[in-house]
Amino acid sequence: MRPRPSTLMVITSLILAAPPALAGDAADTAAGAADEKARRDARELVYQGDELFILRRYAEALRAYQRAEQLVRVPSTSIEVAKALAAIGRLSEARELASTIASSRALPGEPWPFMQARRRADALRDELDDRIPRLKVRLVPSPAGAKLRIDGQEVKASSEGALIDPGNHWVEVEADGYVGARQRVYVPEREITALDVALTPEPRPDGVSPWAIGGFVASGAGLAVGLGVGAAYLSARSDLAEACRQGASGCSEDARGDANALGWVSNVGFGLAIAGAAVGGISLGLERSKTPAPSVTWAVGPGYISMRGTL
Repeated sequence: MRPRPSTLMVITSLILAAPPALAGDAADTAAGAADEKARRDARELVYQGDELFILRRYAEALRAYQRAEQLVRVPSTSIEVAKALAAIGRLSEARELASTIASSRALPGEPWPFMQARRRADALRDELDDRIPRLKVRLVPSPAGAKLRIDGQEVKASSEGALIDPGNHWVEVEADGYVGARQRVYVPEREITALDVALTPEPRPDGVSPWAIGGFVASGAGLAVGLGVGAAYLSARSDLAEACRQGASGCSEDARGDANALGWVSNVGFGLAIAGAAVGGISLGLERSKTPAPSVTWAVGPGYISMRGTL
């Protein structure tokens, strides 16, 4: 298979010049031999990378180019690495490398392929600027100190959005006082994707509202009063009935009034127990109704299926 023009450029550059990191004393035969072997091995790896790239085996091509770059780190090998990174979808990494190559300082007397590699890197950087999508994450509400992570990496939320490679990503949000949120989102190439993440306040540590606690406490107190005073009422009524049957002095209007008062207090206690239980039950039901239910939304598009939701 005939090598492509880019391959010939690399080969020529490796033959004509070596980088300062590899260049040694010209008089040092051993160092010169080692440099020549590195250049020869790098040429073979670039050949392999180009053949794999033509076959669209981009991941294997990338590994070959990276091995060549480890041997001879020059612009004409680095641009092949950036090209392969872009081909497998690692656009952000490819752009960063292309920018480094394009902005690298030219050395006096360097070969033409090095300059051509910088021009290729500049063009690749501009191309990737148009291809790399952005992801805008909006928190609702937006608490101070919230931490935003995309695929486990913490990023800063901004109105411009974060540069991100196309594809599926996990978005995670943590904020004090709120339940952690985790959503999956698909980000198409060349587009700005907006994602709203709804944050739910954390439940109280005991999981029960003060109204529910107060209602049940009042209900318990009312029940205790109702039962205790009710027992006293029944005893007073029994004593009153016995005194009246025997015609004793204990059968009087005052005694009847005292017994009736005990009955009234007992009824109030039972009424408080019922009201407290109602308040506690309603409050507990409302508290449980606020618990967010899992929600999932599916999106289908050309060549992809994505899922968004709160799990």
